[in-house]
Parts: sequence; C-alpha cells; structure tokens
Amino acid sequence: MSFIKNIFETVTNNLIAGDAYYIIAKSVIVTLAIAVIAWLIAFLLGGFISHFMCYEKKVISRIAEVFCFIFRSTPVLLIMLLFYYVFLKSTHISPVIIASISLGLYGAGHFAEILARCVHEAQKRQDAEVTKRLKNVYYSVAAPQAMEESIFQIKRLTIQLFQWITVAGYITVNDLTEVMNRIGQRTMYPFFSIFVCIIFYMVVTIIIEGIFNAIEKRLKRNIEEDAKSI
Repeated sequence: MSFIKNIFETVTNNLIAGDAYYIIAKSVIVTLAIAVIAWLIAFLLGGFISHFMCYEKKVISRIAEVFCFIFRSTPVLLIMLLFYYVFLKSTHISPVIIASISLGLYGAGHFAEILARCVHEAQKRQDAEVTKRLKNVYYSVAAPQAMEESIFQIKRLTIQLFQWITVAGYITVNDLTEVMNRIGQRTMYPFFSIFVCIIFYMVVTIIIEGIFNAIEKRLKRNIEEDAKSI
C-alpha cells in the first residue's frame, strides 16, 4: 500500500498540485507550435534553397550551397543564442519565434541537401532531354520525385528537429522539457519529470513515424497504379 501511495503522491505533486497540469498543457502547446513552425520554415526555405542548388548557373548554385552548408553545419543551440542575444536582442520578438526560426534554418539546410542530392541523382539517370525538362519543372516533377525517394531521410530529419526543441529552454522558452525540469526541482522528483518528458517525445515520435509510413505506403501505391496504367 505504501508503494501505491508514494506513486499517487508523486503523480499528484508533479502533474496536478499547484496547477501543474495547466502549466504542462501550455508547455506541450508551445513545444508542438515550435515543431510545426520550424518544420514549415525548413520545408519552404529548404525547398527554395535546393532549387537554386540545382540551378544550371554555377555562381547561383554555389551561393545556395554556401547557405545550405552554413545552416546545416551550425549547431541549433548556437543559432538560437546568436539570434536571441545578437541579431534580435533589441527587438521584442518572442523566444518561441526565435527558437522556431533557429530550428527552421537548421532543418532547411539539411532538407535542401536531401532534395538537391536526390535531384542530382535523378538527373544522372536521365538523358540530356529529360534533364533539361527536370530543370524547367523543378517544383512540379523533380522535387516531388526527390521527396518520394528520400522519404526516410525526411522522416529522420523531422524527428531530429522535434528532439532539438529540448534546448529551447536556453533562451527562456517554456517548452515541456524546461517546465518539467523546474517541476522536478521543486518537488525533488527529477526522475519522474524526466520520465514524463521521455514518454511524451516517444509518443510524438511514434506518431511522426506513423504519418510518414502512411505517406510512404501511399506513394508506393501511386507508383504501382502508374506502372499498371502504362
């Protein structure tokens, strides 16, 4: 009975007492908002950069490759600190937005590299005429085909971006990790707080993998249907 009582008290002190459930709920919303905004930035900006990385003019493609290299090689935490304490120090932009932008830039660099590499590989497999057409219809043909061939890498990048949100507390963002860390310090049950965060990130990771698995199955089904129609 004492064991069950201790568990009950631990759950109550960490998840309910002092409106903890309300604070945790808000931190979950903040965490998910950062993830969505960051991925939108990574997807849109990364696709834009990859387009110019595949540009036939070497000067333009080289400039795009430099941006890609800078974004993907700079640690997320350093990007956050740079924006928070240097570039946007005098502004009143929310730390949540700064964290989202930082993650988005990091993701954009990796996403651009994934797409550009797949497009280049696709172009190598085609003859000169098809390659020329791929350059002219980048967003309608080449990029979708590249995404189809690199779905696993994109899924892995999505999970990595989500996991990187755990460092957002360094710029005073009240994400789930930061909130649960403070609760653990207050209640003297750090293990329970860490355990709750781990469970949350595992559940979201399972959801992300499920979504991408469904997308992958749908893409394979479309390929099979297209093959039958030929």
